[in-house]
Amino acid sequence: MNTTLTSLPAGELRPALTEPYTSAHLVRWCAAQQNWDKIHYDLEYAREFAGLPERVINGALKQHLLARYLVDSFDASARIVRLNYKFTGPDFVGERLELRGRVLRTESLGDHRFAHVELEIGNPAQAKTTTTSTAILMLDTPSWQSVDWGSLPPQWRLDEVVGADDDDAVPREVRDLLGRDDEQLRSYCALDASRLRLFADAVQGLRAWHFDSNAAAAAGLETLVAPDLFPIHAIEAEPGTLPLSQERSAIGREAVSEVGRNFARRFGFPANGMVNGGNETEIHSLLRLGETACAVSRLLSARVKPGARGGDMLFMTSLNTYRTTTGRLLMREKQLGIYRNFNVAAPAAL
Repeated sequence: MNTTLTSLPAGELRPALTEPYTSAHLVRWCAAQQNWDKIHYDLEYAREFAGLPERVINGALKQHLLARYLVDSFDASARIVRLNYKFTGPDFVGERLELRGRVLRTESLGDHRFAHVELEIGNPAQAKTTTTSTAILMLDTPSWQSVDWGSLPPQWRLDEVVGADDDDAVPREVRDLLGRDDEQLRSYCALDASRLRLFADAVQGLRAWHFDSNAAAAAGLETLVAPDLFPIHAIEAEPGTLPLSQERSAIGREAVSEVGRNFARRFGFPANGMVNGGNETEIHSLLRLGETACAVSRLLSARVKPGARGGDMLFMTSLNTYRTTTGRLLMREKQLGIYRNFNVAAPAAL
């Protein structure tokens, strides 16, 4: 696309339609993301154990499509500051996704201009919207430059309020975590070019300076940089520490090393009852080639609500903070995890 804001009629962004996603596409994404959830590639598991008609296109892939769409819709001097997204329905193997957006307003703050954008992902085969999103972009700062969040409006920052612990329906083991930085992970190894190449192949259409050193040099970068939301997947586990289960009913998430998303594994909830409810993110800086990421998660809220189809659902919101091991802030996100038909077995040691 490579269009600028001034060339967009009535604030509408040009829609972008993906090619149909095959199971091979999703397997490649699972490898790039390092998420082995079998609902994305195992048809028998999706139908027999998850009760789905078909394998599901990864929500994490859709969030990167939103970021790529924003990058493509503005010129190279714009960068994402905030990106929020909510998954409102599943998309399945064989389906195409249509990205759409519009500029709600622009404003000047200090020396910078910003655009507030509304986005969505539509599914033409289902004739409905399956993801909704909002974003704030800084229009005069390249995405590889860090953002001084101290100069931005405080209301743009993520809400860190810790919820009350008076919901007796929430397991005590969970309530005891509220407000605590209890999960801290450090990547086993530094970011390398091979991981970035695999990531670019899986997302498709990323700017070349994420994986091509010549393109990075031409853009004035000292080295390759990862995409905006990459820190979510940047924690590499030491080999052999997160083995895959041999059980046919195992979901595959037992081998995932992402922070703030492992409550089912830690507390014995049924893994196939977990749903990603969406995220709110602040983008501070990009992870560079050769840097090592670390992350910490704090549980902000936990509430039990009745499900639309019966049964209780546990809603858990975590605040996940990603830095380099030298201390530079990469991004912060609020992650909503929804657990259906939850229970508590013997919890893992904290």
